[in-house]
Amino acid sequence: MQSKYTPLGILGIILIAIGLLVWAIQTQFSPYSVTPLVLGGILALVYAIMNVGFLTVKLTGRTAMEGANMAVGVIIVLAIMVFLQIILSKYSTRFDLTEAKKFTLASQTIQMLKGLEEELLLQYLINPNAPDETVKAKDLMDLYQNQSSKIEVEVIDPDKNPTKVQELAPVTLSAIYVRKGDQHEKVSPVNENNLTNAIMKLVKGGGRVVYFTTGHDEHPFSEDTDRDGMSGMKKLLEEEGYLVKEIQLATVEEIPSDAVAVVIAGPKRPFFETEIQTLQNYLRYGGRLAVMLDPENQSGLESFLNEDYGVVFGNNYIVDNNPLMRLFGGGNALSPMISDIESHPIVDAFQGGVPAIPFPIAQSVKMAEDLPEGVEGAAFIKTSQSAWGESDIEALKTTQQVKNDMNVDEQGPMGLAAAVSKPAEEKVSDATEDASTDSSSEEAKEEPETRLVVFGDSDFATNKLVNNSYDLFINSVNWLTKQEDLISIRPKDDSGQPVMISQVKARFVFYTSLVILPLTIAIIGAAIVLTRRLRG
Repeated sequence: MQSKYTPLGILGIILIAIGLLVWAIQTQFSPYSVTPLVLGGILALVYAIMNVGFLTVKLTGRTAMEGANMAVGVIIVLAIMVFLQIILSKYSTRFDLTEAKKFTLASQTIQMLKGLEEELLLQYLINPNAPDETVKAKDLMDLYQNQSSKIEVEVIDPDKNPTKVQELAPVTLSAIYVRKGDQHEKVSPVNENNLTNAIMKLVKGGGRVVYFTTGHDEHPFSEDTDRDGMSGMKKLLEEEGYLVKEIQLATVEEIPSDAVAVVIAGPKRPFFETEIQTLQNYLRYGGRLAVMLDPENQSGLESFLNEDYGVVFGNNYIVDNNPLMRLFGGGNALSPMISDIESHPIVDAFQGGVPAIPFPIAQSVKMAEDLPEGVEGAAFIKTSQSAWGESDIEALKTTQQVKNDMNVDEQGPMGLAAAVSKPAEEKVSDATEDASTDSSSEEAKEEPETRLVVFGDSDFATNKLVNNSYDLFINSVNWLTKQEDLISIRPKDDSGQPVMISQVKARFVFYTSLVILPLTIAIIGAAIVLTRRLRG
């Protein structure tokens, strides 16, 4: 016989369930969770007091035993789920299923974080009016923290921690402050690219100057709107922590001592003999040089690069009629694409994939068969098999037609760039200074080494193609400066807007889909079974 107080018991159980659900979602007690818990408990207690005899009979019967067994089974299942949740919370694994891998850190970022030796603190300053930005920044900082035990994360509420806000002055809301001791870098807007660059600036420090030569009609980098300029690469180098300056070799006797690399970007007029001598002296003692020479523009550098380092420029026009290459290169056979890459630190980060970088009006680059003593080098990016180096440039310009002369023209695959290294001489002044500095050090002193990267084209690094080629160019500079730990694929700018929800909303979705719905189905099923047994 059903008790007239049964509705009170059912209502009490429902209120208790609601209170527990609200508490689980909010992870703290509030009026919204305490009120239904108290009311539900009172109603359930009233029902139990008014139906002591009825409940005693029901709880000692066969049906009660079956219900107890079911309850034990449910408790065991819940215990297993809780145990798995604890394990997964400690040893979690993330799967990024987005097409652009938006929630996976770039390999450059991961590589840098793995090599951190000093403690860093990431402080995010909350903007109360932009809660979604806080969630996004917190998720990004967590990704960094997951990759390195040297990263600590702190979220600062300006209303609750005004003292800490004063330490970050001048204040910018919705910004991440990267702190290393007394130094800090501000990251705004917040994205992986800016955060990684800020960390590298703190870790690597300043003073690393890359000089671009001027005075020979090289590509300028002063105007962002100049498609033939290199302002885009200049900006990227600065984001990597380099300082970028111009240098006119005719006005100096030697390359400044703060230079970590010198870049010659597409000169159209030849260098003076004294300038070439300055470069030779710089390289003799461990200099680092990136040279980008277009065909026909005789710079005067070709001779000494060949004699001293075994670099051979083809002085031809690379022609590639490969339909696929022409498709990606804008349909121009004189704009060859990289078709193959050889193992080298500059391109190893591409993980075997060939980057889609066109080289408009390029000449071939290769290493001489008999290299000078001590020189090691190889072409690390190449054209396709179908390409050739057109040597009759005048006929090509006059007739606008090309024909592969197998007996005269160089045949593909041909090198588009080569990397060269050679043991360098040691300056006497440097040796004396090093001996006094390292006399008490047990570490072996690094031997000086000359490094060069030469390209048969300069247009690939200009503003019109910077979005395709910046990884290749920046990796080349990092290899020149022996910053191999920075050689990688850089984080791409965000594209598209992911759906961001707060933690409360996330828990609501979790408990609704994984708790309420399955529990409702289970209750309905149990009710049907019990009803049939009572009737039968």
